[in-house]
Amino acid sequence: MFGGRPVALMGATPGGMGTVHAQTAWLPLFRTLGMQPWFGTMLYVSGADKVFDASGRLLDEQIRERLRIYMTGFVAFVQRRS
Repeated sequence: MFGGRPVALMGATPGGMGTVHAQTAWLPLFRTLGMQPWFGTMLYVSGADKVFDASGRLLDEQIRERLRIYMTGFVAFVQRRS
């Protein structure tokens, strides 16, 4: 069901570590399921309470650009596998 599927990790938190530990914890699960993690770019967002509004809309242009780059890279990874 999940074997060979591409997967990417990103996360946001109001804390200072930007979900680095949570993302690391997912990797053994992805390996167990046979998924293909993309490691092209990491996206950790700390201080999420300052970059998103109350409805979850991304306000920070620098983070928006990082997200654009991240998604462009992941899409290319997925397309190369097709």
